[in-house]
Amino acid sequence: MGNGASAGIAAAASTASVDELKAALAGLPAEARKKLQDGLSANADQLNILLQEDLLIRGGAQLWLMNCGSRLREAGHQVTFLLPDKSLIVDDCKAIPGAKVATYDADAIAESPEKFTEQFTELLKPADVCVTLVRQKRGGFQNVGYMGECIQAAKLKTFLIAKTGTPDPSYEPSFYGGPLLATGQCCVITIAKYTKDFIVENMGVPAELITNVYNGTDTAKFRRTPEMAAEALKRYPCATPENAFVVGCIGSYEERKAQSLLLKAAKKLIDDKKLPNIHCLLVGEGPDKDMLTKLIDELGIKDHVSLCDFTKEPFYVFERCNLVALPSTGKEGLPNVLLEALAMEKPCVATAKYGMPEVVGTFPEGTTGFTFPSGDVDALAEAILKIGGVAPDEQAKMAKAGKDMVFAEHDKVKQFEKILEIIKAKARAAKAA
Repeated sequence: MGNGASAGIAAAASTASVDELKAALAGLPAEARKKLQDGLSANADQLNILLQEDLLIRGGAQLWLMNCGSRLREAGHQVTFLLPDKSLIVDDCKAIPGAKVATYDADAIAESPEKFTEQFTELLKPADVCVTLVRQKRGGFQNVGYMGECIQAAKLKTFLIAKTGTPDPSYEPSFYGGPLLATGQCCVITIAKYTKDFIVENMGVPAELITNVYNGTDTAKFRRTPEMAAEALKRYPCATPENAFVVGCIGSYEERKAQSLLLKAAKKLIDDKKLPNIHCLLVGEGPDKDMLTKLIDELGIKDHVSLCDFTKEPFYVFERCNLVALPSTGKEGLPNVLLEALAMEKPCVATAKYGMPEVVGTFPEGTTGFTFPSGDVDALAEAILKIGGVAPDEQAKMAKAGKDMVFAEHDKVKQFEKILEIIKAKARAAKAA
């Protein structure tokens, strides 16, 4: 009997009673009995994980889910993805060796969720744990609450994990576990302490059901080299003013990102002659680009601003900057741009709101940068001056502190492993129950 055969028998035997297994083992030759016992033991350690996402896009959260499934498969666990049939990650998930993919009609489930109860329940039955990404309600369907209802109605032991990013005031408590919140058969993973506190205070979800695991960034990608510095100068020359102090701002050109606030702060620093060599390097895309172009002309600071297109290689932008500003006044979680900037040894100024103070301002002010009150132009100008107006060695200290903090606490691999350990621990507990 080969190892593959014994593993197959072990999988089939998982539904047999203890007495039936003992009788089957007793009738086998010693060598075959040992192989089967080894197969049963290996099968006992194998977990069944269901990964679910309701959005159709192929963004950062979806890539995270794919990576999660891939890593679990590499560790020998059974993985099934449950996705809308028009999801852009269906083919990518199918390409993961050994992973299974189930799909559903996104429009139909929004109209008649009850028609999909049997399909979802059958997928949940063998699952030790189900990991979902919290999404907005569509018609009568909200993915996390619906999963919780299926688990409860079928009296399953499946543990439900809801992973959530930026908090949304329009969400409801049920979005984080549905009926399982009352029984503790679920938990929530947040990306920032701000998100956790928001859910506890505004949704009434018990704090003991929420674990915060910070976003991670790919620190291996953000390593500075002389070649990178030379290329950054070519791509973003910022020729005027001479010896420019470059303040970078990377993000979509939309109201909540508040690039206009940075432009007004720059105008103030120029007029007051406190930082006359400031140059704003704005990089992004979006509906506010024309508005920002007009504002630059109105403020008369055209020589002090570069308005650039979105790039998939932001490390050249970071390399060109002396500091990075994030003046957002609207919905944010813990923006990756801050983690990436700090990893690239760039001090930051950021709004004292959402998850931003957790990496810029949680230490004594000035360690990695400075925060300022949302929407306050004068305070933003002052925060920039606190960095641009000090000696290079002081700026270098901030740069080193930011890099050390990100590499120690926000490395992508380390943070992902923390979440995987939570998933495996919850799955093993459910399997043992």
